Amino acid sequence: MEDTPHIAQMQTYLFPFLASIIFLIFHLIIYRSLFAHLSDSKITKNIFKILTFLNFIATLIYMFSRHHILFPQWLFFILSISIGIAFIFFIATILYYFFTLFILFLDKNKRKIYSLLLKKTIIVLTLFYIIYGIYNVQTPPILQKVSIPISNLKIPLKIIQLSDIHIGGLIGQKRVKQFVQIANAQNPDIIVLTGDIIDTNLNNAKNALKELANLKSKFGIYYVLGNHEYLYDTNNIIQYLKNIGFNTLINQNTLISIDNDPIINIAGVADLMGNRMGYLQPDFKKALEGIDKKIPTILLSHQPKIIKYLKEKSPDAILTGHTHGGQIFPFSLAVLLEQPYLMGLHQINSNSFLYINQGTGFWGPPMRIGTHSEITIINLVPKNTLH
Repeated sequence: MEDTPHIAQMQTYLFPFLASIIFLIFHLIIYRSLFAHLSDSKITKNIFKILTFLNFIATLIYMFSRHHILFPQWLFFILSISIGIAFIFFIATILYYFFTLFILFLDKNKRKIYSLLLKKTIIVLTLFYIIYGIYNVQTPPILQKVSIPISNLKIPLKIIQLSDIHIGGLIGQKRVKQFVQIANAQNPDIIVLTGDIIDTNLNNAKNALKELANLKSKFGIYYVLGNHEYLYDTNNIIQYLKNIGFNTLINQNTLISIDNDPIINIAGVADLMGNRMGYLQPDFKKALEGIDKKIPTILLSHQPKIIKYLKEKSPDAILTGHTHGGQIFPFSLAVLLEQPYLMGLHQINSNSFLYINQGTGFWGPPMRIGTHSEITIINLVPKNTLH
């Protein structure tokens, strides 16, 4: 297998560089707006300067080194959480300026008093917001149950969907073992992995992947690429997953039969990231080529926005991830600028459904606010039996 193309290496440095500029601006705005005039004490001011500077340095180290250096987990936790702190405090700064509009009509002295009180209140509430987000991400994933009516389905099928585990950094062997135990306990007919399963080089993920290999289902495990797998040794990752018995569907489809009786088509498409990278591009026509049209088709894709690329009749169900449900509110509002929906089940036409998993793991800062880590139980039910 070839190593990751050169363009993938460029991506690992270009994004951190651009993000660093953004986070530098964030930290300057946060300090100037919330902390610079919070106290007249020079000692207190210097403490806030140092804390702001250290948080910015932590974001730099995280962004430029996370693909190349293995940190102890406690240190990686501190580095990764710095991004969440910066983002949430930037949102808090925007809220501060919004609420100051309501005290503009007061005289100068009262404005100063209320402005200081407003800053302190927002800072305290923001700290509680951050603590809750850290706590929430540590809880086990919820079991989200949905039923989808499927035309021409001969028997009910139970699918377990895991997505966006992001093995690497803070998600390792212990956490993956927990996911596997929860999934296997549901006795699924089919298990699907809808991308961003691995977020590190293959060698760093092997212990966790040994746990993932313990997934069990009646008709197999099916995997499609996410955008993050393109940032590493993609071909080696694909081959390893094949070697442990997963069905990797890169613009391919396969047929599940019982006693030579066709039951369902499972198709998978490469991620849209392939278009940016220039390799392993998604090919929707090829992914659905040669399917048995007399039986239903389930399409696996990482990103929900692929629905706009489906020119032919949509499959009966499309299972996706990628959004993390926004992961940290109000970042979810920005996600909606890129994707059609955030999470959950959506009917896209009379015979086709889209499901978006919120992510079994998480990416970046170890926080979840307004969302939950999720393992999905998808019950496919013959259409005439669902009431």
